[in-house]
Amino acid sequence: MSLSTGSGDFNDKSFNQLPKDLQSTFYPETPNKVFWLSFISLGTYSLLWFYRHWRHFKRRSVECKRLNLENSLKYEEDIRIIPFWSAWFCHFYIVGTARRIRERLKSLGSSEWQTGPWWAFVLFSIHYPLSKYESTESIRLNIAVDLLWIIAIAIHSWQITRLQIKANHSIILSQEMESIKKARYTKWDIVCLVFGLIVFPLFVFGLIFPLD
Repeated sequence: MSLSTGSGDFNDKSFNQLPKDLQSTFYPETPNKVFWLSFISLGTYSLLWFYRHWRHFKRRSVECKRLNLENSLKYEEDIRIIPFWSAWFCHFYIVGTARRIRERLKSLGSSEWQTGPWWAFVLFSIHYPLSKYESTESIRLNIAVDLLWIIAIAIHSWQITRLQIKANHSIILSQEMESIKKARYTKWDIVCLVFGLIVFPLFVFGLIFPLD
């Protein structure tokens, strides 16, 4: 079955001129890896996730301009993106990321284009107030807050995971890639994992048992 994707149709063979890692509109990644690294690292991996996506947008824009190709995402300012700041202000950039994925899915004629940019913004930041909680002498209260905090971190991690699922869907639907490759762990992924394995239990038990 052929897909009509409008002016952003990736079936234009000219996009084969792009480097292989830039042929997809979005940065491809396995959702399970995204969720668990974000969850275990207390959301630290989210910074890396945003950095990679917005760096991908910039690199792709630079290459499309160099090769005089029409970018499937028409954002003229992408060439000026500074990925570090996109990651640093990720709680704002999640709105832009969700909108880009939504626009791409719409252009591909997908019925699953909803990404909820503002819901993503709210739910991505849901754990911040709980992170300010200080342990009390009530162990029961501390455990209750601890459980709420763990749930909030899971909700936070799910926001970028569901966006990655949608991004992957657009990549497959537009035939930019035949499938999403199995998870590969870079040194920065491992840093996030080791950080989480050390800090996560310390943070959890630190909330339950007061220092005094």
